Amino acid sequence: MTPAHAGQDKPKKGDSEDKTLFLVARPELRDPIFKESVVLMFPSSVEAGEGLVVGLILNKPARVELREIFPNDKVLKNRFETAYFGGPVDPRAPGVVFRSSEAAKQAALLFGDVYVSFDPDFIKELLKEPEKTPDLRLFVGRSQWAPAQLQNEMAVGAWYSVLSGSIFTHLYQQLEAVKFEKDGSVLGITEGSG
Repeated sequence: MTPAHAGQDKPKKGDSEDKTLFLVARPELRDPIFKESVVLMFPSSVEAGEGLVVGLILNKPARVELREIFPNDKVLKNRFETAYFGGPVDPRAPGVVFRSSEAAKQAALLFGDVYVSFDPDFIKELLKEPEKTPDLRLFVGRSQWAPAQLQNEMAVGAWYSVLSGSIFTHLYQQLEAVKFEKDGSVLGITEGSG
């Protein structure tokens, strides 16, 4: 499997907060991995291999010992962090989404001041100084599709497609805005949102 990585430290022309896309699972999506998921989709500046579409599931937390992710790091070996299941691809590979007023060459800009990185050494350094990135969210694994696969899922109505500006004004507010009901219906999303 091809690992995802930051393709550049600046967004491509035309990438913007208005183009940041979230996929929200609809009741029709029966896949147990993606059921009731909110997925942050990445701009083309995050490369994952030829033609792949990549994102992170944002709303599936798990308790993980950092020594499982970084087994050779003495500073992190006794720390527990809430990590989020980003998806089934490379399920042991770390990723982070964080806010920063400065660009980092090891991260790709998603929108505004929100970045993503899959560089393990960079992630270790961020985790060692949590006060510098208080909004950091740690992930293990990622989600990815071949374009035709995702297009097929969209065509059968498996996902709501929501632009960040339409209901989400802050990366983490989306977790408060979207509620899944027992029948699988979604509150906070209306027909026509995507």
